Amino acid sequence: MADRYHFAGIGGVGMAALAVLEKALGREVDGCDVALSRRTEWLEAQGIRVFAGHSPAHIAGAAVLVTTGALPRNAPEPAAAKAAGIPVIARGVELARIVSSRDSVAVCGSHGKTTTATFTARLLAALGEKTSWAVGGETGRFPAAFAAPGFAAGEGVLVVEADESDGTLALYRPGILVVTNCDYDHPDHFPDVASYRECFDTARRGAGYVVEAEDPRPGRGCDPWPGEAAALEAMPFLADFPAHNRRNALAAAHVALLRGHTLAAVAAALPPIVRELPDRRFECIFSVPGRPRAFTDYAHHPAEIACAVAMARKACPNGILRVLFQPHRHSRTKAFLSQFAEAFRGADELAVLPTYAAFGRREPGGSSADLYAALRAA
Repeated sequence: MADRYHFAGIGGVGMAALAVLEKALGREVDGCDVALSRRTEWLEAQGIRVFAGHSPAHIAGAAVLVTTGALPRNAPEPAAAKAAGIPVIARGVELARIVSSRDSVAVCGSHGKTTTATFTARLLAALGEKTSWAVGGETGRFPAAFAAPGFAAGEGVLVVEADESDGTLALYRPGILVVTNCDYDHPDHFPDVASYRECFDTARRGAGYVVEAEDPRPGRGCDPWPGEAAALEAMPFLADFPAHNRRNALAAAHVALLRGHTLAAVAAALPPIVRELPDRRFECIFSVPGRPRAFTDYAHHPAEIACAVAMARKACPNGILRVLFQPHRHSRTKAFLSQFAEAFRGADELAVLPTYAAFGRREPGGSSADLYAALRAA
């Protein structure tokens, strides 16, 4: 009988993606979450049972409990597993183990990793590779995870989004590592810039080859064929792309070149793939002639916010740009308090919602009131 893996917090996109891979590897997989959702319905459709709510009874008979940092602190499954002698594995640790055991591409970075991982997986699949993936978002009909035929036997390539927020990025040993950028983030886990960058450096040292999306110098990985890179950058369809998405698209293209695909094939396959961004990446959610358009964006770091505001200003060159912002985590809001004012500089009006704590602690200095005061003082 297959080992049973129970996922506590399976409704999160990263947990759901890993659950799909584990099932493809022959595990018996089920999970639970606070509430059922469209994503848990998707898992159920793939034969992964999901329980609503948390209970110690969920881990009875399980061989392994997989957890996430987003799991409520009072969730009973970890304590029950410990009492029963059932191994408890963090999502990032388990995904790193799978990635390190096979032909793989891992995409990391402070910003753009979901988009770049999605571009890469879709491009390699379009080029005919037997491609499996696990990424942190959906794109239209492109799900968060997919296991290609033969995945359990080690066939094909696995493309994943590698998260640095809990430090598990340092455990990855992929054949190709894509680094989109490295702006300091997650101050709840990394006390300073040096520790944050060291996590990325450890992943670099463990990779077979490194693609540096923001530093495409020969010898650094991103530009082994300068002529081909220049030809890709000159493709007309990229001209209207924001600079960050040009870098994301080119990073995916460089991965394909590294894997032996021709420039002509990459150039032909790339345009339709990179025109569709993952959900909540500057996604238009309301557009009626004669009415203001509404966009949603996942941006929460000041660098990401500045980019989103610039894109919104380009979409609204002459009208009033109103921004509704919910700070994400007290620790991040506190750490970057002085940088938010500049990030929102292009907006005409700004409304700030209460800080979303996620699974972090509430910290003095990181509330929306603190952010409002900093914005007013700037």
